[in-house]
Amino acid sequence: MTSIVHIAVPSPLRQLFDYLSDKEVDFWQAGMRVRVNFAGRDCIGIVMNASDSNEQTQRKLKYIEAIIDESPLIPEEVIQTVLWASRYYHHPLGDTFQTALPKQIRNGSESMLEQEPWWSKTEKLSEKKLGTKQQACLALLEDYPDGVSQSTLRRELGNITASLKGLEQQGLITQKQSAKLPMSRNELTFPMQLNQEQQEVVDAIWEQKSSFKPFLLQGITGSGKTEVYIELTQRILAAGQQVLILIPEIGLTGQFVERFQKRLDASIVVLNSAISDGDRKQGWLLARARLADVIIGTRSAVFSPLPNPGLIIIDEEHDSSYKQQDGLRYHARHVALVRAQKFGIPIVMGSATPSLESLYQVQQNRFQLLMLSQRAGGAKLPAVHLIDSQGAHPDHGLSDVLLNRMQIHLQAGNQVILFINRRGYAPVLMCHDCGWQASCRHCDARMVVHRQRQILFCHHCGLIQRLPDSCPDCANTQLKSYGAGTEKIDEQLQKLFPDVPVLRVDRDTTQRVNAFNDIVSEVRQGQARILVGTQMLAKGHDFHDVTLVGVLDTDQGLYSADFRATENLAQMITQVTGRAGRGEKKGEVLIQTEQTQHPFWRSLINDGYAVAAQKLLNERIEMGMPPVSNWAVIRAEAKDRSLAMEFLQAVSQLLHQTAQQAVLILGPVPTIMEKKGGRYRAQLLLTATSRKPLHQLLDWHTDAISRHKLARKCRWSIDIDPMDLI
Repeated sequence: MTSIVHIAVPSPLRQLFDYLSDKEVDFWQAGMRVRVNFAGRDCIGIVMNASDSNEQTQRKLKYIEAIIDESPLIPEEVIQTVLWASRYYHHPLGDTFQTALPKQIRNGSESMLEQEPWWSKTEKLSEKKLGTKQQACLALLEDYPDGVSQSTLRRELGNITASLKGLEQQGLITQKQSAKLPMSRNELTFPMQLNQEQQEVVDAIWEQKSSFKPFLLQGITGSGKTEVYIELTQRILAAGQQVLILIPEIGLTGQFVERFQKRLDASIVVLNSAISDGDRKQGWLLARARLADVIIGTRSAVFSPLPNPGLIIIDEEHDSSYKQQDGLRYHARHVALVRAQKFGIPIVMGSATPSLESLYQVQQNRFQLLMLSQRAGGAKLPAVHLIDSQGAHPDHGLSDVLLNRMQIHLQAGNQVILFINRRGYAPVLMCHDCGWQASCRHCDARMVVHRQRQILFCHHCGLIQRLPDSCPDCANTQLKSYGAGTEKIDEQLQKLFPDVPVLRVDRDTTQRVNAFNDIVSEVRQGQARILVGTQMLAKGHDFHDVTLVGVLDTDQGLYSADFRATENLAQMITQVTGRAGRGEKKGEVLIQTEQTQHPFWRSLINDGYAVAAQKLLNERIEMGMPPVSNWAVIRAEAKDRSLAMEFLQAVSQLLHQTAQQAVLILGPVPTIMEKKGGRYRAQLLLTATSRKPLHQLLDWHTDAISRHKLARKCRWSIDIDPMDLI
């Protein structure tokens, strides 16, 4: 009998779509993939359920074009997580699946695990002399009684295909086909001995191993949070369960995974945008099949299948990169908490600089705070000093005090990090004759000078222009650049320290695959003595020879229009200062600022992050701002300046039709950077002390907003728990 199948299709429309099938209703199960024709294009849809059809509906509906999966590919638990995310973030379900699934899975690729030969040594002894490579193969297989993959053998010994074939013909080895693991297992090193604080943290979490319990692990930089993660993971694996670990940056993956590989006899998969689509699909399928013990990934890995979960870990939980800023605007920390609650397992959120949101949850007794207050191995926290940057050199912005200290640390054979959160050569190019400045024609922003590439580059929309030789308005050839970015600091340091290797670390120098890992390797081997970089350098890296950190141009965080700017500045400064003195050598930090007397600096340097964060949290509570209140922003953008505002005025009127007092509706107003990427932007802010009325109001009106005549002429979105209002 013909059935109607209700399918989630990738589309901006907030509904399921019905298609006909000759299969009976009982055949269909949630999580199967099908190919359908949607609005004239081929789409892969996800089956949600099915029902019986009648003659009336059969005349109106299209048939499913192809069935991709004969049984559900997407596990029920992942479907429930996606449904929750779609509801909570008020985002179309079909589009939410697009975020949650690897590209090849959502594009309809086959769901079979990639296989490869695994070789094992037999009991038979060789009756004739073996070649050098054949002997090497047997020696390696001796260490792996359960067998070893062909890719691992190739990685260790080079091209060994002929050698393996010869050994197999003699009956000395046998092969079987097994799932290909993207990452081979390393030779294990001896476990680290936990100190008393670390042991107490592990024991406290382990006591709750069978129940949902959120832990906030606040450990100063260098206190050994990763060792705690490894010990907990080892225990969970011994219990036969899986561990999901989220990290904020692709750049952190290499050294983080390496530490787990060296300590755990486990199948580890990595899920992030730096690996190939094929490896991502294989990792997802391995996790689904319980062949991945540990899943380590960035933001979207939070949706990974976990058939036998035991623990979720979020490293650097404060990091803003856990919040997606387009499409499905989810926060991975929130999704992870929801999953841990459904699984009934503990979740550990670690940071030296916890977010105010998490600290507030501790105050409300929803999270349990655990502390690591001493550096592992007895290393001491660096001394921190402020330098008045008003006397800094106009060419490069470095003060004499900082340069002198750099000289002393370099002469002692140590390494130096200079941190400036601005890439490029200079943020301003201008003509003094007529006042012209290089501005982006698509954004309310200046173009940044990138002198190595001889271009002007807009960091907001990506517009690139050739660096002009003369002023486009008055033809003056004496154009001047002002301010400094990583590229300019790098250039100046090579002149000031001609015999010292300088390495720049920013998005421009780390674009190629594995570039960041290569840079980290150079630093560890001492080939780079001075590192100049953006916030990439502030996160989680362990460089034992770095004894001096200089922080440049920090004042913008004190006066930003972003309400989180001071919190972010405190986190960034604390993280970057934590790169100094992590080994046996004593560290020192110099912060250049024009505001040496600002109370923020006194609080952060004298009292530490915990006290500074508590003051900021108290200010937020007094002002009724997040995390004590709940925000949602409805954004709109259009090529016509008035259209976005007009649409949001109509949205505001719709929302005001509901008689309610719990949600305050503010705006609409243009965003601070009104024009971006050639479109004019505006926003409407909804705020409430409780989440429920905020979500109810959006639930009641989202369909009407979608159907409004101006909705088709604008790009619009709903952002729940926004990170900024700029």
